[in-house]
Amino acid sequence: MQRSDVNAVAETMMQEPEPRPVRARAEHISLDTGHDDDSLIAPKKRPHRPTRMSYTLASKLRGCSTQLGLLDEHFLAVQLTRPDIEPCKYDFDLRFANAKPVIVRHIAWFWLALAISLAGLATCALWMLWPKSGTEWIHPVPLTAVAALLASLGSALMFLRRTTESLEFTSVHGGVTLVSVTGAIGSAREGKKFFVELIKSINAAKAARPQPPHQFLRDEMREHHRLRELGVLTEDQYETSKSRILASH
Repeated sequence: MQRSDVNAVAETMMQEPEPRPVRARAEHISLDTGHDDDSLIAPKKRPHRPTRMSYTLASKLRGCSTQLGLLDEHFLAVQLTRPDIEPCKYDFDLRFANAKPVIVRHIAWFWLALAISLAGLATCALWMLWPKSGTEWIHPVPLTAVAALLASLGSALMFLRRTTESLEFTSVHGGVTLVSVTGAIGSAREGKKFFVELIKSINAAKAARPQPPHQFLRDEMREHHRLRELGVLTEDQYETSKSRILASH
């Protein structure tokens, strides 16, 4: 090769761009369920599943009812009727429920104390100033005592209405309430057979569909997102549950 040819080849090599460095590609799986990622949004409606077992707790005094149904493939159907909210109907995957329910009791101490106080005052007043004739009943003191006695009965009814016991099933990592069965004190014992089967189904759901931790957290967040879209969870509940799930990752 002549000297001129060697110089030409050298100049050509110097003019070629340098090869770009090869960057390794890293796969990132996001647990966030924003609207930009449709793959994380679970469908609101699920296919119909037969009901294996059902339970209903209704209270005319409180004007509320809770209907539960254990579905095939370890799902729970819920239908709630409450006086202060719109009727709600939904279902959720039992894999994401905690198998240990939480019992929450609320005692309306104010109404109980008021009922006892009014009843005591009315009884004492009538005992000491019991009218001896029919005309004495129209006097202010006996009428006030009778009114206090009627008010004590109303306070007792409010005590029974406001005193509740709830059996709550929360999500595994999100910690939000997925379903709350509310009734009078001791009402949860009436459905003991159903709740025993429900707890068994929760454990069976986790055993039937085992998942790696990151995939389980991802699916749990998708379920929370679906329940928020249905109105079961509020925006604050959803954001709180999302933070807890991300902290568990």
